[in-house]
Amino acid sequence: MKKINQLISRGFDEKLHQIDRLTAVISHFFAIPVDNRFWPLLKNQRITLLTDDPHFATQARFQQHSLCKYLSKHLNTNIRGIDIKVIGLHLASVEQKTGMYKLSNNAANIMQSIAQGIDDKELRDAIIHLAKTASHSQT
Repeated sequence: MKKINQLISRGFDEKLHQIDRLTAVISHFFAIPVDNRFWPLLKNQRITLLTDDPHFATQARFQQHSLCKYLSKHLNTNIRGIDIKVIGLHLASVEQKTGMYKLSNNAANIMQSIAQGIDDKELRDAIIHLAKTASHSQT
């Protein structure tokens, strides 16, 4: 039986160490801890920086030229550019694509009781309809 280390190719191991080093250098540049806020990829002297935090993406976009120079200096390679991309969270995108939002029966009852106190008939009917529809789509 082979050891697990023998199953990992040499190039794959080197690529993982390269990504770890790149992550550490970027983390040091922004003075933030490495806690899965971003995932850098290096290909053809370009870095693609993936993140699920739009605030971090905005900060990185404003500082991308400085970051590019910093990385070129610390990695001893010529980085031609950086692309910053915001990736969505899986659960949020599933709800957004399907339009299926789940609402507990308790929450639906609370919405209906709140709607009873609203004077505007159209708004009251809309909230009641929303509460009934969202609680039935839970099945």
